[in-house]
Amino acid sequence: MTRILVATDGSDGALRAVDYAAHLAKDKGADLLIVNVIGGGLPDNLFGRITNAQQIWLKELFESESGEILTKARERAKSIGVSMVQLESRSGDAAQTIIELAQEKNADTIVVGKRGTGRIGGLLLGSISQKLVSLAPLPVTVIP
Repeated sequence: MTRILVATDGSDGALRAVDYAAHLAKDKGADLLIVNVIGGGLPDNLFGRITNAQQIWLKELFESESGEILTKARERAKSIGVSMVQLESRSGDAAQTIIELAQEKNADTIVVGKRGTGRIGGLLLGSISQKLVSLAPLPVTVIP
């Protein structure tokens, strides 16, 4: 195992996933890729109702929030002892973007929290973790 991808949205469950992935990366001597996906939970018609200035402001707000989430996750991973941590912020459908990024970066596995901060999805698993388990062509670990 050389690269572990962990997705985070800053929620408690996602931070537990970061901790798990960091311990795994440390134990295996693997790189840790921490990912945050922006915008997957926004209604499609939202942007049609706001001005260009509001769209720019909203994009900057999301990018700033993503940066804070990733920085916090990197600090947690470093405190656990992971030496090689990469950060990646992308936008789009969260599950599909995570899968594409895992393939692009040659990740060996994906780690996610069971439930995130997104809209209410499945009863037992969040909709993103559920999609990843169903669609990802590599192992996915879901952390409660």
